[in-house]
Amino acid sequence: MVGWLIFTYLVLFPFGQIIRIGIFHPTDFVSGLFLIFFLFSKFKTPKIYFNLKRFFFVCLFSLVFSLAFFPLEKVGYGALYLLRLTAYSSFFVVLWNFCKENKEIKNKIFNGLLISLIFVAIFGWIQYFFYSDVRGLYEWGWDDHLFRMVGTFLDPGFTGIILVFGFLMSLSKKNLFLILFFLVSIAFTYSRGAYLALIAGSLVYFVMKRQIKELLFVIFIFGSLVIFLPRPAGEGVKLERTSSIQSRLSNYFETLNLIKKSPIFGVGFNNICFAKEKFLGEVDTSSHSCSGADSSLLFIVATVGTVGFLVFIDLVIGALRNASYNTTSNSLLFISSLVAILIDSLFINSLFYPWVMGYLALISATTQT
Repeated sequence: MVGWLIFTYLVLFPFGQIIRIGIFHPTDFVSGLFLIFFLFSKFKTPKIYFNLKRFFFVCLFSLVFSLAFFPLEKVGYGALYLLRLTAYSSFFVVLWNFCKENKEIKNKIFNGLLISLIFVAIFGWIQYFFYSDVRGLYEWGWDDHLFRMVGTFLDPGFTGIILVFGFLMSLSKKNLFLILFFLVSIAFTYSRGAYLALIAGSLVYFVMKRQIKELLFVIFIFGSLVIFLPRPAGEGVKLERTSSIQSRLSNYFETLNLIKKSPIFGVGFNNICFAKEKFLGEVDTSSHSCSGADSSLLFIVATVGTVGFLVFIDLVIGALRNASYNTTSNSLLFISSLVAILIDSLFINSLFYPWVMGYLALISATTQT
């Protein structure tokens, strides 16, 4: 049963947003089945589960507390996102048990996930060559992009971090072809956040392995790729562009203003779109970016307050500490991936992106003690 659910999840993973159903994705339904499986079965729990459970209760408390600001139907909408977070946490716990009982399954999960990420890149190239102008998606609430790899996630930033994960997995496999394939793919997203995540993840990976020459080689190759990237029409392919920086700074200040409204317990997980509407005036609620912030860390403080932020930091430290006790190569992959996503999440709210949570659940299940 668990094996088939994992297989289904990995098959659905590369299709991203293009098979979205309303606010849910088929991958969410699979993680929901893991939640049901978790609730009606007895499972051992890893050490990090205590930290996860504590963060969940803080999120739940902030959501209930937000009834002081919002009507029940809007808080109920935010509760759906908390349900998603709970489902992916259960996904991790079930996978962790499955891996403990089936040692050989770790390699199968690893290889299956890598294949999924390869298809993410392949679909990205198909989109780049045959549908490079996705500005028409703006009417559907997506950002308008031109001559950038947005892939099936319909956004170069989110596609970029998923490809960074593929690159890090290729490093652990020592597959030069895949390493170069993912490097080129990341370059064509023109996502500066993904570029920084790539450098940060590579730095952690190679320094921990004491392979400084290999680190310099990767930086040199990627830097050369970026320098010779084509610069066709459109602002998005200009790496020196400032419009997105200004927009991001504006979003940061907007989120900081929300934090001021409820700094201790936040506005509720995930009520940020309604909070913008109530406290900051009219916003485009039809936009897919409305429910997020351009920084996952600011998003956490805004939605669950400083209390939730401190609990989250403790969760991250606990995950890194437990992974460091594991001597497998997957442990190094998890640590470098977590650092990469933390850097990337400074620029987009990628930390709570469903596919990022799914990836971390799959990798951490093989590393946590």
